Amino acid sequence: MHLLTFNFLNAWGVWAILPNNVKISYQMTLTEIKSKLDITSLELNTATDANDNPTEWMRHWDNDNRVAISIHKELVSELQADANISSLALQTETRTGDKGDYTAHRVVKYTPAEATL
Repeated sequence: MHLLTFNFLNAWGVWAILPNNVKISYQMTLTEIKSKLDITSLELNTATDANDNPTEWMRHWDNDNRVAISIHKELVSELQADANISSLALQTETRTGDKGDYTAHRVVKYTPAEATL
């Protein structure tokens, strides 16, 4: 498995290491992300894990197009307070679920690297 590292922190402020099939767009607002994904609103519900336990993530699910959009609950709270945050990143990958492949998007907060080598 090839890994891609990049200069941004995930929703918990931890440096992210993601598989190479993940595409990232960053420095966007929520309005820009919704426009890019061609949606007008995010209907978010608490996501559950494999054992049906609630997680710290909220998810919008479009069953017709098989698209999931996930946002960490802390970031949801920040966006409710200020929908104009312009340091958002959109991670996109294809995943395989019980009913086949779907597109998974994650909205996270982008933080530039302190140094680039």
